[in-house]
Formats: sequence, structure tokens, C-alpha cells
Amino acid sequence: MPILLYRVDERLIHGQVVVGWGNSLKFDRVVLVNDQVASNAWERELYLACVPPEVEAAILSVDEASKKILQKGFERERTVILVDSPSDILRMMEKGVKIRSVNVGGIHSRTGRKKILPYLFLGEEEISAFKKMISGGVKCECRDVPLAEKHDLSALLEQ
Repeated sequence: MPILLYRVDERLIHGQVVVGWGNSLKFDRVVLVNDQVASNAWERELYLACVPPEVEAAILSVDEASKKILQKGFERERTVILVDSPSDILRMMEKGVKIRSVNVGGIHSRTGRKKILPYLFLGEEEISAFKKMISGGVKCECRDVPLAEKHDLSALLEQ
């Protein structure tokens, strides 16, 4: 089975992912892909504690995740991949990972970012990364929770 969802969300593993997307997609495994978290035992433990016992969880660096995806290491499970930044999706693509669509969840307000949606604020770096993904054929759909209205990020960026 292919990976069910690639999601960009600054909060990584949290209630909307575990409960909302978990109930909707019925995933078996969640993979948090983040170099910083992968290299920090305390952060790994904190995020893994947020995952219910019936769901397998892994925390991998971008390099480790890309390698495992390319080796079809998640093919037997219903897997969700979580990153906190569109640049990590781009890095996986540059390593050869084929990604057709990305769910864009919460990227929150911060200096230098402009409001796109109530849960989505993007700065120039994020906009550039998303535009590269879109020009590479990736469909970027904004939706914070499964039942929320879908928004095409490419249309939003043209406004």
C-alpha cells in the first residue's frame, strides 16, 4: 500500500493528526521526519508519547526516511508521513522520493509570514518551497482536519 498522506504541520504529532486524521485514514504507522527531532532523545520520547499504542511510530531524519521510502519500507502498512516544513518534502523529492500530493496543515503566525488561511501563514522561504513542489507536479491541498474545506494552495498563492 502506498503512503496514505504526506503532511506539513509545524506541530508534527498532535491531536488533529492522531485523532482527526487517524480516525479518517485508519493509519497503522506515523513517521515523523525531522532531522532535529531524530537527533534529540528527549524530543523523540516526547513525540512518541503522543502516539496511541495501536499505532506504530518512527522518528527519522530526512535521509533515513527517504532511504526507507525508496526501499518500499512502508509498503505493508497504512502510513502517514509528517514534516514540519515544506523544505523537508523538497529534500525528500531531491533524494528521489516520488510525491504526488501533500496535505498542508498548520504553519502558524510568525514575523515575516503572511496569512493565507486561519491556520496557514507563509514566509518567502515556505512559499518558494511550495512553488517548487507545485511546479514539480505535487498537488498541495490545504486542510487542517479531514472534514474541513479543501483549498488548492497553488490557487491561493496566485492571489
